[in-house]
Amino acid sequence: MDALRRTRRLAGQVLAGLTVVYFATYLIGVPPGWLMLVRAMAEAGMVGGLADWFAVTALFRHPLGIPIPHTALLPKNQARAARNVGRFFETHFLEPAQLEARVRALEPSGFIAGWVSHPQNARLIARDLSGMLAAVLRHDPPPRALARGRQWLRAQAAHLGSDAAIAAGIADLVKVGARRGLLDDTLALVQRTIDENRDTAVDLVRDRSRWWIASGVDREVANLVVRGVLSMLDELHSPDSSLRRGFEEAFDGMVERLAETGALTRAVTEARLQLIRSGAFDSALGALTEELRADALARLAEEPDLMVEPIAELVRGFAGRALADPAARAAFDARLAELAGRMVGELRPQIATYVADVIAGWEPAELNARFEAELGPDLQYIRINGAVLGTLIGGALFGFEALLG
Repeated sequence: MDALRRTRRLAGQVLAGLTVVYFATYLIGVPPGWLMLVRAMAEAGMVGGLADWFAVTALFRHPLGIPIPHTALLPKNQARAARNVGRFFETHFLEPAQLEARVRALEPSGFIAGWVSHPQNARLIARDLSGMLAAVLRHDPPPRALARGRQWLRAQAAHLGSDAAIAAGIADLVKVGARRGLLDDTLALVQRTIDENRDTAVDLVRDRSRWWIASGVDREVANLVVRGVLSMLDELHSPDSSLRRGFEEAFDGMVERLAETGALTRAVTEARLQLIRSGAFDSALGALTEELRADALARLAEEPDLMVEPIAELVRGFAGRALADPAARAAFDARLAELAGRMVGELRPQIATYVADVIAGWEPAELNARFEAELGPDLQYIRINGAVLGTLIGGALFGFEALLG
């Protein structure tokens, strides 16, 4: 606005100066020839300056407040001007190819890599991402997205991994687990059950003996059998006994035969499919997801900046690795330029409409003030140039008339 005031004052001073010169020529009396030349030049300059003042003023308002037709052009045609500006903006400033070339020339990857490398900038990004993570966790995912996610996970669970490999792993786990407590616990349970129910065990043995054996002998034999079984179980408890080693080898052989014949693989396949079909997989997945989400929300509530530093380090590391190679930076710049061009290409009508709506929504006084602030100084120089040009033309015409007599 200061520049506008200065140029407007200068243009007014030029016009006022020409007016003073014009009227001063009448105060001298009968003027000689050169004074008539000055009067003619001042007169023509006044006309040119006034005409351009009228033209410049008519763009924004009625000259002297008089509603002369075809004045105050900008406020009267505000809607049309807004559309034209929006169209001009869309055509010449939102051209996708030009924008892509400009983005590539700027090489934004170098700026991004340098900017993110500063810890405070990385923490700024991380803080925003942490807040976004907390906001996402506080809301249930959209049902459609949740269904698609579960469908994808079910498909992965149905085909991910080899059932034969899983079966082999289970076989190894069973053999190792049997040696590390499972077998001892099983033997202890059997031994305790027999010992606590010795009479029942003796009766079972007697019930299966011959009828002609005397009852006393039968009971003694039954007791011997039970004691023998318990003694065998004691020996099986000893890890260094030959009986224990033989039992372990037999157990390993049984597990290996299950794996070799494919029985264990078939069991894994059937268990996997049954887990998916029965809905147990979805239930387990949902329960795990809810537990993880609740735990994350509780931890973030207690310590809001808990994830800031890890995310900042992740952002810095990713940016450093991804943009370290010149070829990677060039590919990133090209991709970013393509994305920017595509977005502008798709959104340019909406952007142009937004620009037009903003201009159309200004008050007339605000519209004039904004355009005058941008164009006013140059328009005031039009007034000055008009006065100067009129002065020169007036002098030229006076000289031409003098030559013609």
